[in-house]
Amino acid sequence: MVAADPTTRPPDAAPAPRRPRRRADVAAALALGLGGAVVLAASGSPAWGAARAVLAAVLGAALAGLHARALATPTPAAGRLADRAGVVVGALALPAAGVLAGDRLGAGRVVPGSAAVLAAAAAAVLLVLGTVRRVRAVRGWRRLLALPVALAVLQLVVAPVGLAVLTTNTSPQPLGDVTPADRGLAHEDVLLVTPDGTELAAWWVPGASGTAVLLLHGSGSTRAATLDHAAALAELGHGVLMVDARGHGASGGTGMALGWHGARDLAVAVDWLDAREDVARICAVGLSMGGEVALTLAARDPRVGAVVAEGTGVRVAADVAEPGWFPHLVDTWTYALTDLLTAADPPPPLRDVVAGLRPNQRALLVAGAGEGTQAAWYAAAAPDRVAVWDVPDAGHTQALAAHPEEWSARVGTALAGAGDGQ
Repeated sequence: MVAADPTTRPPDAAPAPRRPRRRADVAAALALGLGGAVVLAASGSPAWGAARAVLAAVLGAALAGLHARALATPTPAAGRLADRAGVVVGALALPAAGVLAGDRLGAGRVVPGSAAVLAAAAAAVLLVLGTVRRVRAVRGWRRLLALPVALAVLQLVVAPVGLAVLTTNTSPQPLGDVTPADRGLAHEDVLLVTPDGTELAAWWVPGASGTAVLLLHGSGSTRAATLDHAAALAELGHGVLMVDARGHGASGGTGMALGWHGARDLAVAVDWLDAREDVARICAVGLSMGGEVALTLAARDPRVGAVVAEGTGVRVAADVAEPGWFPHLVDTWTYALTDLLTAADPPPPLRDVVAGLRPNQRALLVAGAGEGTQAAWYAAAAPDRVAVWDVPDAGHTQALAAHPEEWSARVGTALAGAGDGQ
């Protein structure tokens, strides 16, 4: 028997396989569920908020379970499943939570805003860690696909989700203390009720001309922002009904930044004006979102004889003139997501709305800097009924401020040509 050499060391044992560090993923998934639950519970009706909060908590717990399983049993299959789930959830939740964080904190809603910040940070952790692990697991030239895939996710997931959430989940803008009395206008408070029971707050400024103007503000604004326009219309002798859109100012309901509720909601405003003995004609003047709603309302309701729409933009994918195939794909997907997140139905394209105006209805489109081409494209659908006033030296909805006398003259002429709409 040969004696062992005491100076010879046995070979080292093979190192144990390193377990993926997934504790951060588990914590992030739980934080995402918690933050999402708080944010969702604070919006919508109590019952709907509670249901969404429970769903967020369950999803967060399920994702944490996937990562906990991959931590306890670090097989390639378990890791892939957890990473992919984390990347998908992170890519969807990060833009949504980020938008909500900015909106809620900007509106002074500290609790849901802070919860949204927590959810956004947790989503970012899940997205980054999952992506890094999946890229490291890929060998050879396929790693080069990481950049184009990331750009595709940014274009087709992050941006559309963020925009869809932004347009359907904005906090109400406060009305403030200013009233028509601050412009020397006698007025009365009006409360309108939509068919679904939502209350819309309004001011009525009586006029002597027999023409009543439904004055509509833009997105993220309130009727208080239209007081200068109301004063100019009152100087023309017209009565003015200023309405806070759903979810804006003192009105109830959930706001929708693209105004998809508008035409259906504001049918009650036309009914209110039509019932007044001092109103012989009904017209509408709208700013930005309000202008798009005013045009749609006129196409739906023959009682609206004339429309002045200032700063009309894009509210559905078909409103973009001659888009390229990829921008059109992104826009279509974005508005489809928007449709999923709101109870409102998508309105028809504005070019179709303009084409649908009746022979005795007239519209004036007021276009500020950079808006002339879009307005002209809309007007071309009905050149015998729609005119364009291009004001390249005025900002968005700032034609009155830039050219007050010309604004009054042009708008006054447009409204004076209003028929009874019948």
